[in-house]
Amino acid sequence: MSVAVKQPTEIEAKFAVVDPSVLETLARERSPVAGYRFGPVARKVVRDVYLDTADYRLLRHGYQVRVRTGIDGSVMTLKGSGAANEVGIYQRVEIEESFGGEQLPESIADMPPSLAGALGGVLDARAKLAPICVIEQTRRVRDIAAEAPGRTRGRAPTLAILSLDEMRIRQSREGAVIARAYEVEVELKPGVDAAELHVLADRFLGAFELTPSTESKLARSLAIISRHPLASPENWQGVQPSMHMAEACRVIWQEQFMQMLLNEAGVRHASDPEHVHDARVAIRRARAAARIHEEYFKPKATRRYLKRLRRTARLLGAVRDLDVAIGKLQEYRQKNRRKWTGDLQTKLDEWLAKRASAHGELVAWLDNKKYAAFVADFVRFCRTPGAGIVHFESKPGDEVIPFQVRHVTPTMLLSNFERVRSFETCFEQADAVPVETLHRLRIACKYLRYNLEFVANLLGPQAGEIIESLRNLQDDLGDLNDAAVSKQLLAGGESVDGEAATTSYERTQDRIIEKLRRQMRRDFAGFVSPANRARLFSAIANL
Repeated sequence: MSVAVKQPTEIEAKFAVVDPSVLETLARERSPVAGYRFGPVARKVVRDVYLDTADYRLLRHGYQVRVRTGIDGSVMTLKGSGAANEVGIYQRVEIEESFGGEQLPESIADMPPSLAGALGGVLDARAKLAPICVIEQTRRVRDIAAEAPGRTRGRAPTLAILSLDEMRIRQSREGAVIARAYEVEVELKPGVDAAELHVLADRFLGAFELTPSTESKLARSLAIISRHPLASPENWQGVQPSMHMAEACRVIWQEQFMQMLLNEAGVRHASDPEHVHDARVAIRRARAAARIHEEYFKPKATRRYLKRLRRTARLLGAVRDLDVAIGKLQEYRQKNRRKWTGDLQTKLDEWLAKRASAHGELVAWLDNKKYAAFVADFVRFCRTPGAGIVHFESKPGDEVIPFQVRHVTPTMLLSNFERVRSFETCFEQADAVPVETLHRLRIACKYLRYNLEFVANLLGPQAGEIIESLRNLQDDLGDLNDAAVSKQLLAGGESVDGEAATTSYERTQDRIIEKLRRQMRRDFAGFVSPANRARLFSAIANL
């Protein structure tokens, strides 16, 4: 993400809170973290309305636009989405201006010039803005100063601001509260060395049950909204037992597509390949949901959406496959510098060039007007109950056809488990299971895992154990597939000057494949064991 001029930067640490009593402790104790002085608590109530276009143009390019209203009036803020490190510290662009208008801005023409100027390369004057999320916050704020010997309390300089936030999340200004969430923020004062925030973050993590937050309030809230079915009770997440299967699919699609949108800025701009991976997984899950639930929609109602999902998945997959191959080859270089020669460097350079080309093709599609229209249309479809569904309500005397989650899903889960377990016959042979067969097992495991995850909220506490055991098996299969793909890529493309290093790398991948074959045999046996089967059947009984 590029900004035309140097902009102010916000630096803060964010922590997710499960137990709200932690907030009470941080508000009550005089010095909850050793080595620092905490000021008195000031209470604020604010309402944040986040704005975007119908195709989420700002979110997809890494921006947030927020209008905050409190007792001091209204302020409009533009933030870069930024990225958090492992201890939840964010560093991102932030522009803030007073906003006197009573109406929310409907386009960038209604924004203060500093915000409008920064967004000129992303939004045109005709792009319409509307609320995408509303977060009401009760914030308890305390100053944090250093505990310096010999310095009086009143003169100790403020290093940071502690905010203890209770959030009430709504999808719109008039909508009901969907969920409540809690968060702790420590924002560094301007001019203070960023190293001070690392120390503070470590102290908070050491003293309290806090989890570093790797997502913004907006991202967290949008993810919650996407999992919340319309008209469901507060804090309900995921599908409901009595839902029509098509409506369950709609909730799954909305959640997975939002994950795609939340990762798009990283796909575009970040060097971390995990954004591409996470976006690809989200699209895969959306397409798996389509396959599982396809008979409950009218084909014409979903055909165009599935076509766009398929194209996006193909472009993401091309980048992801190269990311994996490049990562494995770079890891090999780090461990085997003596065996690293010019021929492997030639191959690495070739893959990097192919990756740049594949990424360029992906970004061109994300910038395409057809993709923007698809985003807006698909989001609208996912939020329209009843759209495109097949009605199965029977008349007196007609056959009763199951169509609700509680009636269809049990046999669907067992059928997908049956497909996975059928590979027992392959492992009973003396010969090694062919890679092609293991690839088919990987696909079967993927559909079972997604099916389980889609209804995990209905299966009880055992669902987590089942999914974890399946994940272990799937991870082995995925690593084996990555090694096989790396070999295929190495064999293709341009020829190289030498063959010794290439042969050595191929042998390394072969050793990885054989090791994973042995590990996978154990994991497969554990997953289809009588104990795990009993666990699965018990979980399904909760439906």
